[in-house]
Amino acid sequence: MLAHGFTGSAENFETWFDALTPLRRLVIPDLPGFGLSTPLAGPHTALTLSEAMAAVVDAERIDHFDLGGLCIGACIALALLRQRPQQVDRLILHTPLLEPELVLRRFHRQSRLLTAPGVYAAAVWMARQRRISDWYKRHFTEDENVDDRGADMNFFNQQRATPRAAREWLRDGLRRHDLELVRSFKRETLVMVAAGDKIVDVAALREAVDGLGHVRLALFEDAGHGWSQHFVRRQNAVLAAFLAGRELPAGSPIVEVA
Repeated sequence: MLAHGFTGSAENFETWFDALTPLRRLVIPDLPGFGLSTPLAGPHTALTLSEAMAAVVDAERIDHFDLGGLCIGACIALALLRQRPQQVDRLILHTPLLEPELVLRRFHRQSRLLTAPGVYAAAVWMARQRRISDWYKRHFTEDENVDDRGADMNFFNQQRATPRAAREWLRDGLRRHDLELVRSFKRETLVMVAAGDKIVDVAALREAVDGLGHVRLALFEDAGHGWSQHFVRRQNAVLAAFLAGRELPAGSPIVEVA
């Protein structure tokens, strides 16, 4: 079970398919308000979005599953873990926002500004202008090495995302306190993050998971929040090894066992 990233869709995980499909059946819903899913009548929070994922678990009659979340989607995955702790076998958190203190202050400031009343409508309009959107991502969230296909899909997802759902999810996600849940889970957990990420405070995240025997930290050097094909391949090697129960590949990227 995988929870996609902010304003994303199931296509966020397209680059994971080659690594994961030989090992697992993948269940990746478009969360309410994003992709092809209609928004909720009420608020879009980690809890309400995770309840939508739980409904998929029940509809598919899934007894046990590995659980993953991408960026702010990790908040939703962890909210689902709170609901179904006995059903989750392994946990994969990619660039997770686990605590407000583990997110860079400048990203908190950007998010507060862009989601403020009177500003958000303009932010939505700018997000739907390709040149403005690409400029913002290059300087504030991603980098210049993003795969072209991935960039096209991300922009397409931004255009079809429900603005209210996006604002509510972002504001709730940045207030979540999930580190203690990760610490107490005690089952195999993989945390992946790029050393140059512009959202997560990577140094603080490393310190937060240090000494947790069940957590393996894969730190990718020379990568940022938007990943090139080079780093996608290295990421997939780590994912495949983790799900197959093998040692994580060493070398570049640096893989540290916390």
